Amino acid sequence: MLTLSFKSDVRRKIEYQCNTCGKLRLLFIAPALQSDKVEQTGYIEYCDVHICKNKNLNAIKLCVDHNYDVRSQVTVETKTSSEEPAFTEIEGLNIPTPKKAELREQEIIPTRDFGAYSLKRMVIKDKLRQSSFLLEGVKEGVEVIANSPLNFIEIDIFISEDINTETVYEWLLSLSNILESLVYLDESLLSYLGTYLDHMIISPPKEKELLELSLLLNSTVAIPHSTDEHIKIFEEHVNELFPELNVVSYRMYRAIMEACLKNEQNRVIDIYEDVKKKIVQIQAFPYFISIIGTLVSFGFINLEKLEFYSISEF
Repeated sequence: MLTLSFKSDVRRKIEYQCNTCGKLRLLFIAPALQSDKVEQTGYIEYCDVHICKNKNLNAIKLCVDHNYDVRSQVTVETKTSSEEPAFTEIEGLNIPTPKKAELREQEIIPTRDFGAYSLKRMVIKDKLRQSSFLLEGVKEGVEVIANSPLNFIEIDIFISEDINTETVYEWLLSLSNILESLVYLDESLLSYLGTYLDHMIISPPKEKELLELSLLLNSTVAIPHSTDEHIKIFEEHVNELFPELNVVSYRMYRAIMEACLKNEQNRVIDIYEDVKKKIVQIQAFPYFISIIGTLVSFGFINLEKLEFYSISEF
């Protein structure tokens, strides 16, 4: 993890003291990651899930302004699957306080590549962010439901009848866990999520595919890094590591690594936009995620994601 090694002029620090457990928590963030929502609403929401009071994992919702100051924090306590999460008193000025269990409903607009072959319909209930995301479709086939470890996320989907439900349940458990652990959820990425799952849930999730899933959902906040040494090792060992790599694929791998060279600000999504202008074969975002996932798994790219740290961890 490279987060703590950057100069202070490249990263901004968000610092707060948890009202529930008293821990000092830090988040280092590149200015480019501050969403346009800050301009629209005056603040952006981040979620920090950590071991809190009574050694339980609780989520803290933070409202952060354009000066990187925490204007308010809300504790969302873990509940059983039959109960709604409990929001404690909010502190701060002019920040909306969650008082009811109703979820704000939002539609997931599918990408052009979404064919609804395996995934017919999907509803993601996110109790952390008080939102329900719906990928509209038909209630046909088999219904599969899964909850995240802390029950903040519930995913309800309908799939084709010829798909193994246990396999799909594995995917949903992994997905719910990733969503629950996200510091920031970019809702626009859920469109790509539907396309990815439609193609992938026919087989059990492997480690590389779960990495790709995490990459996809972090692609507007994660910053990929590569070095001259990484590229040199890639050049020297490419035939050993990727014996089936053709000339076009080689150019793709090399172009992505070069785009990430000494990168400190561009996010995964920015690298994608940059590379697809140079390599016409890289147009589909899930395909790009698959390639960059391979490079991350082999160590040719290091990925810096948003993570909170306790002050005692330094």
